[in-house]
Amino acid sequence: MRIFLRALTTCALLAAALVPVEAATAAPTDAAFNPSTGVLDVDLASYLAKHDVVYNRPNTNNLHGLTVGNGRVGAMAWQQDGLTMQVSGVDTSQQTAFGAGLLNLATTPAMDSGYTTHQQRLSLYDGTLTTGYDDDRTVTVMGSPNSEVMGVHVEDARGGVRSVVLELGLWDVSQLPNSGDVPNLDTWKTVSTYADSSGAGLSRGQADPQGFGYTLAATVEGASHTAQVVDGRKVRLTITPSRSYTIWFTASSRINAPDRDSVRQARTALNAVKSTGYQTTLTNYRNWWHDFWGRSFVRYSGLGGDADYLENVYYLGTYMIAAGGYGNYPFHFVNGVFRATGDNTKWSNSYWYWNQRDVYHSFLASNHVDLVAGFNRSYSRNHDALKAFTRSRYGVDGTWVPETMGWDGNARGTVNSDYTKNIFSTGPEAAFAMYLQYRYTDDLGYLRQTAYPFMRETAKFIQSRFSHDSGTGKYHMVSSNSHETYWNVPNAITDLAAVRSLFPVLIESSRQLGLDADLRPQWQRLLDDLVAYPTDGSAYLPHTPPIAPSRNNENVAVELVWPYNQTGIGHPDQQKAITTWNRRPFPYGNVWAPDAIQAARLGLGDQAYQGMKQMLRQYQNHPNGMTNNTNGVFEYLGVHLSVVNESLMQSYDDRIRVFPAIPGDSSFTGKFTLLAKNGFLVSSEREAGETKYVGLRSLHGKTARVVNPWGGQQVRVRRAADNAVLLTTTAGEFDLATAAGTTYVVERTAKPLTSYTGTRLTGHVNQDAKSLSGTASTLGLSRTANPVVNNTGLTYDGNWHHTTNRGYGDHDDDTHHSTTSGSVAQHTFTGTGVRYYSERNGDMGPVDVYLDGAFQATVDLRADGPRQVRQVVWERSGLSRGQHTLRIVNRSTSVGMVDALYILP
Repeated sequence: MRIFLRALTTCALLAAALVPVEAATAAPTDAAFNPSTGVLDVDLASYLAKHDVVYNRPNTNNLHGLTVGNGRVGAMAWQQDGLTMQVSGVDTSQQTAFGAGLLNLATTPAMDSGYTTHQQRLSLYDGTLTTGYDDDRTVTVMGSPNSEVMGVHVEDARGGVRSVVLELGLWDVSQLPNSGDVPNLDTWKTVSTYADSSGAGLSRGQADPQGFGYTLAATVEGASHTAQVVDGRKVRLTITPSRSYTIWFTASSRINAPDRDSVRQARTALNAVKSTGYQTTLTNYRNWWHDFWGRSFVRYSGLGGDADYLENVYYLGTYMIAAGGYGNYPFHFVNGVFRATGDNTKWSNSYWYWNQRDVYHSFLASNHVDLVAGFNRSYSRNHDALKAFTRSRYGVDGTWVPETMGWDGNARGTVNSDYTKNIFSTGPEAAFAMYLQYRYTDDLGYLRQTAYPFMRETAKFIQSRFSHDSGTGKYHMVSSNSHETYWNVPNAITDLAAVRSLFPVLIESSRQLGLDADLRPQWQRLLDDLVAYPTDGSAYLPHTPPIAPSRNNENVAVELVWPYNQTGIGHPDQQKAITTWNRRPFPYGNVWAPDAIQAARLGLGDQAYQGMKQMLRQYQNHPNGMTNNTNGVFEYLGVHLSVVNESLMQSYDDRIRVFPAIPGDSSFTGKFTLLAKNGFLVSSEREAGETKYVGLRSLHGKTARVVNPWGGQQVRVRRAADNAVLLTTTAGEFDLATAAGTTYVVERTAKPLTSYTGTRLTGHVNQDAKSLSGTASTLGLSRTANPVVNNTGLTYDGNWHHTTNRGYGDHDDDTHHSTTSGSVAQHTFTGTGVRYYSERNGDMGPVDVYLDGAFQATVDLRADGPRQVRQVVWERSGLSRGQHTLRIVNRSTSVGMVDALYILP
């Protein structure tokens, strides 16, 4: 079932882009819950407009290109010889390893010549990328929903346009590496082309024996054109200049084409969208995105604007993943459909479960279970292959799932790696994710036909790996990897957690479906007699001591909290879990780190908030929301989505908790409509330290267990349709029997929902770049130059050294450092303030900071413990706008360092 939050019409949204809409003032006296719909009343068009990403000057950096997609095809766009985009399709190659190609649109005179004002806007609500020059040129990138087709619509009222040229091309593929783990690399180096009256295209991978390959092609609506093949990897459309025309392009995949004929499919798809026409297609596309956004809502704001920045990243990350998340295969955590580096991928040619889970798990709570279903399907569709490989490798009738799995279930990336070849917990984790899909959808057919068989077979495999100790009566895991970090160790905590997570719901499902009664006693026996989690008494350990050397920077012991759901708020071992989290050896150790999700699960609201900021400080270093980190691209965005959801509402242990992990600052404002297990749309609002109510919309008629958000205060449950009071209680938690399609309100008896004035949540249209305090993270480009000045932008005396490819997460992965006392770094800037970024580490020392010739402070860069990266070590704001000079002087023979500066406009 989908929910639709009320929104402005498209025309009203266009008007809103010109006239800012003032946000509804945060007020503890009002409430936005609509009892008739059972969700928050939100003007989504204006609300999401405040999170648009805006470039107020042309962006020529391909890595900073803005991202636009229709769920199956995506493009990164920047300005280089006109509009340039790299196009990618989810299903065009194995694990989306290879890009589809480049599209360039150029006019004479150039589109970006002779203008006064410029703005490029990624509209999240409409899913469009629009670039405007003055009031006479607009270029809009959009898509055709449920297809592999996108479009570029041009409105150009200038006189004297002499030529319009559209080119599709490929980079040099002759030295193509096998990043896709493809069986025939030559077919991916072979490019074929066509050009005729219908359009032009180029193809490769046409002989791929696994059925992949694609055709990148284009045609034109609204203007006449001619087509030609330029060379072996470039085709061209020459378009007759017109005031209004649309270029339709497709990355048509062989695997989704009848008879694997991607050329014919490209022609068919382009003809179809051209026949439908631009206006109708745009309306359909906008409606597709409007429906998407209408399924849930979050507001995470306050704290001097920093929480609002986190909320912006939430919506932008949701958009980017969804814009490539509806293909036949999953949105890959590195490749996705957004990159601007040719065929180059960062490192993975498989789906790594640990990384993919970060990308997808948040979409259960945000009511996009169809996205999660695509991820789960990548495992269930390969069940037969996985089961056959398990028999071959282990001689076991069950299913082992490789941590690193190819699109077809192959384990080549796992069995050849000491890091992953002995990981046994992936299968139960994947099975449990399928079970959660059932719990959110109540799709009994899916449980019976897909989830339960996968659960049963993965349970049979992991059960076979345990040994029974007759002396203790306990089942032990003799040897396995505690994920990638501890190799060949006894009683890996991930294996023990996998059993305790999966087996209870497996047994319950077996009874519910009336299946495998003979297996239940075996499963129950393993569960009852499983060895306890390793612990030192106050914290959990990754495996039975002595602790093995670390091979990777994962905090394995905290996996109990998330994703295995074994402990958290209100659990008897909550304090032990908190101690485990506090002692984790690698805080925020990589781009996939789920530390902040785990903090939220433990009720550590301030730590969850600071953790989101820390992850963005380390990894969000491009103004389009993306990262230059070499270990991944989209994981930290997916983690961010989960942290926000888990901070606002939790239901993992079948209890609905609202605002379980929010910051302690009373300026925080939280509002949401999110999906809980068992199919409850939960809405609530919190302002000025007060939770106002809890609204429940029951989708499947299940029983809800609700944690009283007001402790021991008396609450009542009222049915919204007739205001009948069904329950009054002071209990800390209570059960509520519900009817499908019915809305209920949980409210304080002393201050019911009716005591609040009704309101509608709105927003204002964003018009400029944003920044996150204490970090170099920005979204958008201001009209002035890039406010981030990399260390290479400063001037240095001869005693400084430039180091690159550091791999720590520095801005642009480089720094300048000096071990000479008195060495000077200097930069002159125009603005109202400046932030100085550096690492902190045990080998570093003091530096003096001068501003406009005046001494400001001595900053000590030394810090014990792990190296700290992207730290704001000194900052100054409130300067008169104008030119200022910052000077940094090393004061010792210890390391002095400069990573970057951030100029406040």
